[in-house]
Amino acid sequence: MSTTVTPVTTLADELALLVPVALRGLSQMQDNRVGLFSHKALVGPDGKLTNHGVNPLYTAACVIGLQSVRAGRAEPYAGQTRQALSALVRADANDPAVIGTTLWGCVAAGRAEAPRMADALVARARPLQWSSMQLGLALAGLSRSVRAGVAQSRRATCAARAMAAELERRYVPRACVFAATGGRPRDPFGMTSFASQVYPVLGLCELAEATATEPNPAVRRVCDFLVRSQGELGQWWWFYSTRAPKVIEGYPVYSVHQDAMAVMALLPATRLGIGDYRKALTSGLQWINGGNELGQSMVNRRAGVIHRSIQRAGGDADGVAGWSRGQRAAAYRAGLTGRPRPAPEALEVLEECRSYHLGWLLLAAAMAGAA
Repeated sequence: MSTTVTPVTTLADELALLVPVALRGLSQMQDNRVGLFSHKALVGPDGKLTNHGVNPLYTAACVIGLQSVRAGRAEPYAGQTRQALSALVRADANDPAVIGTTLWGCVAAGRAEAPRMADALVARARPLQWSSMQLGLALAGLSRSVRAGVAQSRRATCAARAMAAELERRYVPRACVFAATGGRPRDPFGMTSFASQVYPVLGLCELAEATATEPNPAVRRVCDFLVRSQGELGQWWWFYSTRAPKVIEGYPVYSVHQDAMAVMALLPATRLGIGDYRKALTSGLQWINGGNELGQSMVNRRAGVIHRSIQRAGGDADGVAGWSRGQRAAAYRAGLTGRPRPAPEALEVLEECRSYHLGWLLLAAAMAGAA
């Protein structure tokens, strides 16, 4: 009698299947006139992508992702990468997230501008004024430059540690999360986002690797809480309370959280011995492939896109947090009262793709050894 053995898929296996999708999409998402990648792309009736706007931060994520894949795979996109990095360096951005990710891209490319970008980031460091997302990405880029030896080591390390200290100050023990902002009042609606956890965890892990030190204990507590809060279908939820360890509003559930951003935080934490989060990450990837609320794959392989999210019906893709006005008001009330929003009555797929998603997906795949 023969038996059928069901193959066990690993995180790397699942991510490897998405790498060709990301590369195909990014090959169509750059505006050659300015060198930057698009803010978003829509699939037309003919299966081709139509780009809308450009975005420097998204461009930096694309550059980082394209340089993370194996040399043979990255070579066809080398021209795109050089053009995008040149555009970013010329832009002389003020946003610390853009400066930090551009610095990261310059370090990866061995660009001569890397030391200047590191100096610019250090000179403009205002940790208290930056959001936690900005802090995390600035810290990640600066830590990469310290690790590569392209920054003024002592000055850059001091600045990085100041950023880390501000993130650690924002950790809220009663809720096991980082607040989204500093200063006072902090998070007046009593909420913080998944992005406000992922990017700080990434930055703090990058600093730990660059300085051969242990990350702050808050990193483990945040990672453990995110995994405990994960949905039954592997969802990484959107907004959490800063007053108690609970999810306040889960929707939209973003594809980039499922296949990229969660990996970018939890895999470095796993590598540092903070915990083993690979099972939770693999569960999150099943959501992308159709194991979600609507039983629908989020991947359009022919076009080279991954649909952005599953959202409450009537959401606003370009609104605050992807919400319509009514949804935003309801989420704020939930945050203020501490009572989570009820499950949605109706859901829909948001069929657009943001370029940074594909860039971060390539980085996540490289972290898992799949690119």
